[in-house]
Amino acid sequence: MNYSFDTQIAEELGVNAAIVINNLQFWIKKNEANGKHFHDDRCWTYNSMKAWKELFPFWTERQIRKILEDLVEKGIIIKGNFNEMKYDRTLWYAFSNYGISILHICQMKLTDLSNRSDRNVKPIPDINTDINTDVNTDRESGSSELSESTEIAIIEECEVKATEVIKTGKTDLNDVVAEFNQTVARLPKVTALTPKRQRDIKARISEHGREAVSVCFFKTGKSDFLCGVNDRGWQANFDWILKPENFIKILEGNYDNKVSIPKNLQGALSNLQTQKQVTEGGSIFDER
Repeated sequence: MNYSFDTQIAEELGVNAAIVINNLQFWIKKNEANGKHFHDDRCWTYNSMKAWKELFPFWTERQIRKILEDLVEKGIIIKGNFNEMKYDRTLWYAFSNYGISILHICQMKLTDLSNRSDRNVKPIPDINTDINTDVNTDRESGSSELSESTEIAIIEECEVKATEVIKTGKTDLNDVVAEFNQTVARLPKVTALTPKRQRDIKARISEHGREAVSVCFFKTGKSDFLCGVNDRGWQANFDWILKPENFIKILEGNYDNKVSIPKNLQGALSNLQTQKQVTEGGSIFDER
């Protein structure tokens, strides 16, 4: 069997995570194309642990669970249960909005598709990863070997997804809160989306773009100072982070530890800084 993964994602999350992400991407895109498995405003794929083990025989079940749980903990994917039978515990997986933005950034920062062969090993074989337990036999088949045109279509879909998350409807605002709770795990969780918080979220998205919010949350979660590791024991909170002056300081790295931001977010941050300089005093959101 041959397996493929995005090396840029592997550099940031590890090869094991990159292989699983590639597999999830393929089946979720396939389900989207077929209009299948849409729940809670997103597309999902499901798999039993037995099927995961058959697909990745070089990993133990414990290792597979650890890879998936790590991706959930990092806020890249979310899990659910949409099985028809209540006693069917097969788990379903989808990408969070934060995960979609990360994948979008990684893919958009790759060079021309003509250079893809330098980054990818051979594709995953034709194995169905949506094999369910015996009580749920909805199988999905088809070759996982993607043509260049299919890859282009997938990337274009990622662009659409990244654009969609800047909408300021209630569902998208709730997704921002969910992303914060997943990404900034060391700070108190947000339990209520008040009118003021809705206004603040919309304002920051309008001023800086949806990707900036993801970058801000990521940098906050990595900042020891903002998460209480300081001589006062002070911690930032959701409302403080969304204040315009604090939001900018976080993006600009005023509270960073002495480590560099991962490569998959450097491009987004650089673009935001460039756009800020070009549109000083204006709204970047209006130009998208």
